[in-house]
Amino acid sequence: MALPIFINRQRYEAPSDEMTGLAILELAGFGADHDLFLLHGEGDPSGGLPIGLEQTVEVKAGQHYRAIPANRNFG
Repeated sequence: MALPIFINRQRYEAPSDEMTGLAILELAGFGADHDLFLLHGEGDPSGGLPIGLEQTVEVKAGQHYRAIPANRNFG
């Protein structure tokens, strides 16, 4: 049962309705060197809810996620 989700605005098919943060990152070609955030819709101004690498989350069709480098320095 593949579920369509979006990671950094790209569509992917989640293979399960429960996945770890790392598994979601790996679906999009990222690894443990990235942080993952669950967005409340595309363009979420809050920046999203952080998801840990080993944290298991319920995946729902249409969810949006953001992956950003963990070693980021924006300033």
